[in-house]
Amino acid sequence: MSDSSSSPAGLRARLQQLLLQLPPVQRVDERFHQVENEVLHNLKQRLDALSHPGELEGEPDSLHQLLDVSMAQNPDQARLMLVHQLLAGMTADEARIFAALSDGSAFPLLTVYSGGRFSRGEVLHRHSNVGRAAGVQCNEVIAFYLARLFARGLVIATAFTESLRTDYELLEGDSDYRKAQAALKNPVPKLKTRRETLRISPVGTQLWALMSDEAAIEE
Repeated sequence: MSDSSSSPAGLRARLQQLLLQLPPVQRVDERFHQVENEVLHNLKQRLDALSHPGELEGEPDSLHQLLDVSMAQNPDQARLMLVHQLLAGMTADEARIFAALSDGSAFPLLTVYSGGRFSRGEVLHRHSNVGRAAGVQCNEVIAFYLARLFARGLVIATAFTESLRTDYELLEGDSDYRKAQAALKNPVPKLKTRRETLRISPVGTQLWALMSDEAAIEE
């Protein structure tokens, strides 16, 4: 394509530029909605409408059908099928978070664990300001969005980042975080909170590039 704005780099720049222009929480940026619909919603519709050579009609509903599809697919068709499945399982708010992290940006993350002093325990709750930074519409369920992104391997938690110290302190005073922490203390008396850093994972970086490539191809 000759239009550089439709290239993977151009698509990425458009998303990230709009993310930086988002207004404070509780306000909606109409320009971001326009691009979000164009890049994400329309891409999903186009992928749904595609007829992939070598695939069965309709969605495979058994292991045998998936294996049959795999025998007929080429690498490009396999990648397109992966993009289709990723978009089908991702909400618009999650796409905003994913886009906010896609350039390597880091955000403070408070992770509440169960267990004793010498065990990492189970993750019970995650809290971050990435939702506000990305302009998600349902910031009250940011912990749920993060859990889904972690479960897919799209994001990771790394060690404490000194440059974000003030952000950690502000997060610890956030009313939503304090309520969640208080609610967990009753059923789980042994809690510990770690200051961690939310980042896109190596796999997430690869998949972001893959989705950007497919979006550029479809433009």
